[in-house]
Amino acid sequence: MTDEQATRHRTEQHHSEHWRLTQVVKDRLTSPAWLARTAGVCLSGVSVGFVVLLAFILETRGDIALITRPLPMQIALALPTVVAVLTAVTAVGTVLAWWNRYWSLRARLHQTLVTVLGLGFSWILATLGFLPL
Repeated sequence: MTDEQATRHRTEQHHSEHWRLTQVVKDRLTSPAWLARTAGVCLSGVSVGFVVLLAFILETRGDIALITRPLPMQIALALPTVVAVLTAVTAVGTVLAWWNRYWSLRARLHQTLVTVLGLGFSWILATLGFLPL
């Protein structure tokens, strides 16, 4: 095999790998099962992140951070809206998972638990005034 043929072969192999990767990403982004699971994971992460960030800000800056609203506090106060949106997306994904039987029973029960916890946390956030009613 000449150098030119080897280079052409590597180029074709690279294009083939790139096409496969593009196809996998496209399939994932259009898969309701994958989107439902991703929404649940993001819901959990953003919820924990909100609590940790708010506690850290109040611990380091005190109650004055509620009045002056520095940038970290503005970011923290934007997260409850993200939590509410992710809760809604996770709830829709959970209903679709049960309807279409995306995963095993155990996985669907886990997703349902994540959804119920998200709904409860969103209700608490609304009750405490972090979300508009």
